[in-house]
Amino acid sequence: MVPLSPTTEATLTPTTVTSSNSSFRRWAALFLLLLSAAVYLGTASRPALLDDADASHALVSREMLQRGDYVVMFLNGVRYLQKAPIHYWMVALDYKIFGPTEFAVRLPVALAMIGLTLMAFEFGRRFFGDRAGLYAGLATATSLGMFMFTRIMIPEAIYALEFTAIFYLFLRAWTAQTGTRSPRLYYWGIAVLTACAVLTRGLIGVVFPVGTIVAFIILTRGWSRWRELHLVSSILIFLAIAVPWHLIAEWRAPGFLWSYFINEHVKRALGTRWPPDYDATPLPIWWAAHLAWFFPWSLFLPLAIKQFPAPRTWWKHSCAEVVEARLLLFVWFAVVFVFFSLVVGSRMEYYAFGAWPAITILLGLGIARAEERRDKWLPRLQAALAIIGVALGGVLTWAVWQASRIRATADISTLLKTHPNDFYRLSMGHLFDLTPQAFADLRTPALMAAACFSVGFVAVWVVGRTRRVLTSAVVLGVTMTVFMFAANLAYAVFEPHMSSRPLAVAILKHLRTGDQIAVYGEFDPASSVSFYTHRQLLIWNGRYNNLELGSHYPDAPRIFFTDRTFPAIWAAPLRVFLVVPQEQREAAAQRVDKDRTWLLLESGGKAVYVNHPLAPGQPSLAQSQVAVTQATVH
Repeated sequence: MVPLSPTTEATLTPTTVTSSNSSFRRWAALFLLLLSAAVYLGTASRPALLDDADASHALVSREMLQRGDYVVMFLNGVRYLQKAPIHYWMVALDYKIFGPTEFAVRLPVALAMIGLTLMAFEFGRRFFGDRAGLYAGLATATSLGMFMFTRIMIPEAIYALEFTAIFYLFLRAWTAQTGTRSPRLYYWGIAVLTACAVLTRGLIGVVFPVGTIVAFIILTRGWSRWRELHLVSSILIFLAIAVPWHLIAEWRAPGFLWSYFINEHVKRALGTRWPPDYDATPLPIWWAAHLAWFFPWSLFLPLAIKQFPAPRTWWKHSCAEVVEARLLLFVWFAVVFVFFSLVVGSRMEYYAFGAWPAITILLGLGIARAEERRDKWLPRLQAALAIIGVALGGVLTWAVWQASRIRATADISTLLKTHPNDFYRLSMGHLFDLTPQAFADLRTPALMAAACFSVGFVAVWVVGRTRRVLTSAVVLGVTMTVFMFAANLAYAVFEPHMSSRPLAVAILKHLRTGDQIAVYGEFDPASSVSFYTHRQLLIWNGRYNNLELGSHYPDAPRIFFTDRTFPAIWAAPLRVFLVVPQEQREAAAQRVDKDRTWLLLESGGKAVYVNHPLAPGQPSLAQSQVAVTQATVH
């Protein structure tokens, strides 16, 4: 490989990076559209909504629609003061069209991922060439983390799309030839999208775009061009869109601005939020995990790193837009990753999602450049991918074989190893619950994944050896698409462990008008019960975390009970179903009156009790314990 000189590198244009062909462009865009739609729309209906953030956020949108209140959000009847509204508005609209279904909940994120895939393609195509765009789109649609963190109702994909569009418009405006067209509309578009990002994810919606653009201008010594940014009009547009919801929410719920900006943004970042919430993932783990989140494309990161432009080209006004585009991508990545590296209070694995498109676009560019230069490292990296694929396929096949003598169950939680509750502050903590025995329930998805890794990844290498990089990239994208369907099947198997829908189904068989449902502990671990039963939950010893602040408003519903007040509810003639999450089983067992408590169902380590028998002769917990003791003695 002959390295390019700085002069040559600075004058490269997208058409010299790879040939531009309109038919190829149309084919590539259509292929990415169909592939991303298959992945994200095709998996949107299953599995059930998960407990915690997934079902809780879905409930916020449902209450929004039921109340007709699109300003102040509520969860289980209590003011929910933590989140920005756009994602909830989208899901509420979906409910109106499709009803309160899993598909309706996941549709906005699915559409955002399709849009993000096409936006990455357009970004790469416009500044680096058609093939770079195609590879960027493939990496965006089929990276493991992109799929994993769009399984729950969080807005990361939505604001990542907004960020990508912001930086695309900025580059189009910044690199426009003087006198050819006015960039005013581009900057106004940036203002609109930045306001939408604030309404999607809060303060980082403006901090990251502005921080990236300011850092880019400083590095390129372009501060003399500040008048081109149309700052006054752009700021006015931003304020006109972003400010009204915040002011109306404060007017309707006094104290909202403190809770939202200070408690949820500043104090969370500093680790002083009240009530205490998420921990920060240890920094080395957080950085290393990104190798998994971009798998399998992370194998090509060395090619992406090579695209870092030489510092002496940053401020040369003769540099082509391709160099400025590359620099902006690196600055975008750096601003987000450095910010979360410095945050000490709350740092989850997916918090840098807003910068992930920068990495996938650089990956696409790196592969395209390696293809053009016939870089000897490209086939070597493909060979490494094949080796990893064979190894992973072998491990999965061995795990399935080891579990071949174990009978499959309807509840995988009986085959898992559970950890202390704090362990699951890692978003993917449940993956570490897996045991060899659990593969008795995971045979089909595990064998599908093994075939993808051992056959698909080897095919990528075989095709790549013939220098057909385009075909090998398409094979890799299709392979990962099949893998993602296998992963979604695995999610469905985990449903009893991670969702309470089985408990809700059991309750609905007996639920009558006037019956009540309660949860022991905080609301979130049983939130899917509320979603699937369409009932507000009473909360026993759970007035903390996300509902604690909202519970102090004078119109908050009387749903919070303590050890002093709940026994009267349990002893009343009214029938009450009590949902007990796995981590609360021991605490609840010490408090319920076993002579007045009957078991309805145990599933996924969770349990549902009821304060009246559901059938004649049904033994109470006390009677069941006596029977077990007698059977043990005899």
